[in-house]
Amino acid sequence: MLFGKIKNIDDEWGFDVFEKTFDTFITISSSEHLNIIKVANTQGKLIKGDKDGKPILVDPPEPTVKEKNEQRINELESYLRITDWYAIRQADTGTPIPEEIKTKRQQARTEISALREGTV
Repeated sequence: MLFGKIKNIDDEWGFDVFEKTFDTFITISSSEHLNIIKVANTQGKLIKGDKDGKPILVDPPEPTVKEKNEQRINELESYLRITDWYAIRQADTGTPIPEEIKTKRQQARTEISALREGTV
């Protein structure tokens, strides 16, 4: 297995069996390959190359504001989806939505709008 700096991509490292994938590379054993992937996955790390091109584990970068906003929007939209049945039940049967749910749903919609507009 080969590990190296991937051609034409800034600071991107990876594994492959083809030399043409890399600008520079080293050969590693199958067990080393599997071990570093296992450790990276269990610890939430990224695999990069050190100054000699050997694989090392590094912390991922902090999420950007945009990524944090997108994650929050996804959480809020998920909450709206799982509570949609209250609105459907009200439309079908007239059973009112509990005030707490109604308030939280409106807060979620307001926050989503603010995040999308960049006012948060």
